[in-house]
Amino acid sequence: MAYNIHPAFTVDDETLLETDLTACYLFVLVGSGTFSYVVYDPAAKKFLALKSYHFTPRKLALADLEMIEQVFDTDKLLFTAFKSILLAFNTGSGVLVPHEYYMPSMKKDYLHLVMPEKVQEAVLSDLLPGLPMVNIYSVDKDLLGFLRKEFSTDLVIHANSALLQSYTLDLDFNAANGVAFVEVQQHTFIITIYAGGKLLIQQEADYQAGLDVVYTLVNMLRQLGLDEQLVKVKLGGAVATDAGVYQEMYKFIPHLEWMQRLPGFNYITKMQEIPGYYFHNLYALALCV
Repeated sequence: MAYNIHPAFTVDDETLLETDLTACYLFVLVGSGTFSYVVYDPAAKKFLALKSYHFTPRKLALADLEMIEQVFDTDKLLFTAFKSILLAFNTGSGVLVPHEYYMPSMKKDYLHLVMPEKVQEAVLSDLLPGLPMVNIYSVDKDLLGFLRKEFSTDLVIHANSALLQSYTLDLDFNAANGVAFVEVQQHTFIITIYAGGKLLIQQEADYQAGLDVVYTLVNMLRQLGLDEQLVKVKLGGAVATDAGVYQEMYKFIPHLEWMQRLPGFNYITKMQEIPGYYFHNLYALALCV
């Protein structure tokens, strides 16, 4: 079946043509119905180009694979000889295991204690610098194999692992009353909560309406002994101010802000015209190399 593949976002400028891309990184982020990438120049700590494809939402990984194959047929930049390519997955949540209890041979057992086993899954794990934890997650085996082959890379990470590293750079990371980061995707959202700089929980959930996100967030905060009237809440993802998620959270959460653009990096002018929180998880991959 043929699909009409067009990027939802295309951002680059003349600096891309003037740059030696063999000295640059390519960060690729694969989600359910999405395929995005950014070109990063480590010498200048600068993001040079961004492209994001959005497909018709599909549950079968095969459908995603078919559409990503068509992206490769049309997007020739993907075949550039970059210095290094990092693959990141945003499909399905994982489980955080304390490093002291982690055994590589048991990672499937850890994962399937909290979520059911999937057909054709590959179970992977990420060490988390600065955190005494390991993130264990699964991705579709065929999709992983295809991307590893096309990009000739073994560098793989989960998007949530990158988010955990990015949140420590937020100005309110050590907020005494707590801070909650809410990263919203097409049909899911990831909540990460800290109090006094200590990670309390990271959890993913599905949603259909904005109130679902509010309800889940408030329940989690109260279970952790935090007050939703005092906690700072940072919202990220491709969320517009007129979207249901933002409108409902604005009603019930007094200290609601957008996630700040990742500090310490340079962005081309066209990227600065897009809200920084839109591709926070994609930019955060720069912290993982």
